[in-house]
Amino acid sequence: MQVKPTPLLSGIVRHFLVIESDTQSAMRIFSDGNTGVVFNYGDPLFCQTEMHSAPARLPANFLYGQLDAYRNVWVQGKIRLLIAVLHPFGAAALFKTPASELRNQIIGCQNCFRTNIEWLGDQIASLPSIHDKVRAAERFLLTRLQNPAYDNTLVTKAIDIIHVQNGLVSVAQLTALTGAAERQLQRKFEEQIGISPKRYAGITRMQYALRMLRRKSGHLSLAGIACESGFFDQAHLIREMKNLSGLTPGQYLGPQNVLAANLIRLAH
Repeated sequence: MQVKPTPLLSGIVRHFLVIESDTQSAMRIFSDGNTGVVFNYGDPLFCQTEMHSAPARLPANFLYGQLDAYRNVWVQGKIRLLIAVLHPFGAAALFKTPASELRNQIIGCQNCFRTNIEWLGDQIASLPSIHDKVRAAERFLLTRLQNPAYDNTLVTKAIDIIHVQNGLVSVAQLTALTGAAERQLQRKFEEQIGISPKRYAGITRMQYALRMLRRKSGHLSLAGIACESGFFDQAHLIREMKNLSGLTPGQYLGPQNVLAANLIRLAH
């Protein structure tokens, strides 16, 4: 379930996402170009960051930065997650930290905000409705919100262009349309988003393809979706999708698999 944020937070938060399930699940998260703050008011989450590494218990409340590779997470019990999905530049603006330093990081909120917020999970869990839970998270984030210390006009303009073009835009076209030098654009993206404009455009293009997959457009085959989203052919789309998510289109669209655009329930 998605909930729009209060206008006071709309410059930082794209939307709130609520995921609740009583079924023990393994999940996979991969990049959609955004970062987020997760408030877990259910049973503990665990994450495996490397293929053969031991699982690590995640903090009850945490920030995740831009991801270079997918991560598997799971819970042995009830899933109760409230996620503030941030705009691509939201983490850097909210935490006053270069986004490049947050890349591939999962950081407890008490470290991000430098205060103990264990009480917040208990408060969110005790509230009766989804909207009450979202409002509690909003009140907390508003206490931490300050005016951005930098100008993100260039990055915002470039992101808008990338989204309008569904990721089908080159860095050369971005520099021409924004009037920025390539080096300047690269530096601003690393500082404020955490990845390069080329990488961000590629993720946007893949998310466009995944949206078409989820809609299951009757008039478009997988080959048609590949062509429509700018991939050379069906094999290219499948290869890039596996690089991003570790999944094939069939695995992605399995029954009840899609929890969010970039969060998939894994088969047992």
